[in-house]
Amino acid sequence: MKYSFKKYQPLSLRLWHWLNALLILGLLATVLIRKTFLSWRTNSVVIQEKLKAAGTEITPDFAKEIAVAIRNPLWDWHIYLGYGLAALIVGRFLIAVFVEKTPIGASLWNKIVGIRALSPEEKPEATHHVLVKLGYLLFYVMTFFMVVTGLTLTFKSDLGLSKELATTIKENHELAMWFFVGFTGLHVLGVVIAENRKDRGIISDMVHGGDID
Repeated sequence: MKYSFKKYQPLSLRLWHWLNALLILGLLATVLIRKTFLSWRTNSVVIQEKLKAAGTEITPDFAKEIAVAIRNPLWDWHIYLGYGLAALIVGRFLIAVFVEKTPIGASLWNKIVGIRALSPEEKPEATHHVLVKLGYLLFYVMTFFMVVTGLTLTFKSDLGLSKELATTIKENHELAMWFFVGFTGLHVLGVVIAENRKDRGIISDMVHGGDID
């Protein structure tokens, strides 16, 4: 299986993979919960109405202040998880250099160049394989972008960022989040399809490592 995604996965990469998955899912959860169940716009109205029904009236601004205070701990968790993701990005680079001992992107570039020399029958499968690998490379680039923008926002006061620049960074940070929503869905779908075709056992390989080449 020349273009199989099954290969031996070292322990360091397996641990990295599952920790990375947990952190990204956790980060997405904190954002989605903040924007749905703990939305200050929705909850401030609920707080105001419930207190009014109980005989106590408060201003919309004070209701908003209460709603924001309720969801703030979730924002703290988002920051802590972001620190963890930053550490994992550094860890992934170290794994590539000291464990895999392969220059990042070198193997992929060789495969891209080699497609032209393949027969018409081999090109579709090889192209699919390369596109999937490019998707993973884009994932690393986007993760790095999210970490950099996230840390910049966390330390915006220390960095002396203007309000306008901080707002622009925040908007791009939030927009990039949707890449991870889409990537997560496509990744799970792709793994399920691979499991039911020629790469059976690809999930368990990411647990026990798979066969050593």
